[in-house]
Amino acid sequence: MNQYPRPARSLQEVLVSGCDERIFTHSETGRNKYFLNPGQSEGLFQRGSCTCGTLTASGLNSANAFLSSYPRRLYESLLAEQAGRIRSLFSPEDEFDVFFGPSGSDMMYLPLLFQALLQPNKPIVNIVSCPEELGSGSKLAAEAKYYAEFNQFGERVPKDELLHPHLTARVDYLAARGDDGRIVDRKEVIKGIVAQNPNAALIGNLVFGSKSGIVDDLNIVDEVDADVMWVVDMCQFRTDNALVHNLLKKGVMVMITGSKFFQAPPFCGALLVPRSWTEKLRQVADFTPVSYFHRLFSSYDFPANLPAMRAQLKPRENDGLRLRWHVALDEMEAYAQWPAEESNALIRSWNLAISERLQSSPYFELMPDQSLTNDSILSFRVKVSGGYLDNAQLKTLFSELVNAQVTGLEGYTNVFIGQPVQYGERSFIRLAIGSYNVRKQLEKEKLDLTNDYRLVELLEEFTQKLFGA
Repeated sequence: MNQYPRPARSLQEVLVSGCDERIFTHSETGRNKYFLNPGQSEGLFQRGSCTCGTLTASGLNSANAFLSSYPRRLYESLLAEQAGRIRSLFSPEDEFDVFFGPSGSDMMYLPLLFQALLQPNKPIVNIVSCPEELGSGSKLAAEAKYYAEFNQFGERVPKDELLHPHLTARVDYLAARGDDGRIVDRKEVIKGIVAQNPNAALIGNLVFGSKSGIVDDLNIVDEVDADVMWVVDMCQFRTDNALVHNLLKKGVMVMITGSKFFQAPPFCGALLVPRSWTEKLRQVADFTPVSYFHRLFSSYDFPANLPAMRAQLKPRENDGLRLRWHVALDEMEAYAQWPAEESNALIRSWNLAISERLQSSPYFELMPDQSLTNDSILSFRVKVSGGYLDNAQLKTLFSELVNAQVTGLEGYTNVFIGQPVQYGERSFIRLAIGSYNVRKQLEKEKLDLTNDYRLVELLEEFTQKLFGA
């Protein structure tokens, strides 16, 4: 039952609630594990690509507006409103339901649940593409294990343990890149796994926009003539809405978040599930497996048109999740006001200019197959004295840079970049541009790269200072 009015809470309290320990801020620093405070963005030049961002100037206005009305709103009405706003981003004819959760990693659990409900007597085979470039908890979630030490309700859960002994899956991980850094073509391998498991409940987790912007060949959905539950991870959400619309029409589930490209504070995830799947779920005879997830999900995370599923869970509110989705949706709608050809052209221009600048440096080398990734992310290795920095060294470079007060930026004193990503024994870092950044540039009617160029200089300076280049 919805309870309101709710007790007053500060913006900061709400921002850092309703997820796992990744969102917690440390009392001694006021920052989280990413060295950021989600409520503080003043003076921060943001070129990061992970899920941990901060409130932008417009995001702060959205958050304050939400908090002023939230104590008087029914929680159920907020859910319906936010799900409706997500639907309106795509097409009025799209028929899909929205499942909510704290992060993209939580969305990895849902296909496992759906197959456990729809095919209870079959073993689950979970195919996961690009695992090293997904969210930090996605691999454990894909194995039906707790991926964190805390749940969205602030309770401890046993990380690395199975959610329930009756829910297991065999997971086939397909690497994003080879040892040479080149992007691997995974389509034929996926087809082989499907062919070898005709009696399994199959889940095909594809990716469209990994941490470095990698995209799977989504034509596989049309080419595989088998009963596969296809799910596309679009958690970076660096794509045109038309693609989401087309996937949903084909019966493909789509994972999204509002806290990467759309620069909402972390964390806010959702799974878009075509109505054809939810209609099948409504016909299930035994909903017991839903109860296996009682420490992870609230009944409110599931659509109202699935009352039997909801009945297995407690109705627990998450005001942090509702606030973060409100901020994200405001940004998505603002971004959608700009013609896609204009925003995409600006992103492409940014990519070309900064690619050229990185390649002119003796310290940086773009990752192979950059042209096959999303234009809004640039991934590169750092080299010193003929060798490349490894993951530990890149983590040092990252932490030193983002924790420092810097000079030479117009209007900013701090920077944030994409965290290091490891593949095999190697690693790279990233620069990324987000929707708010793009909108501000579009408003200027020209691309101003002054601060981006200075950021590359700062990377060079910190590389030299830390590693004696």
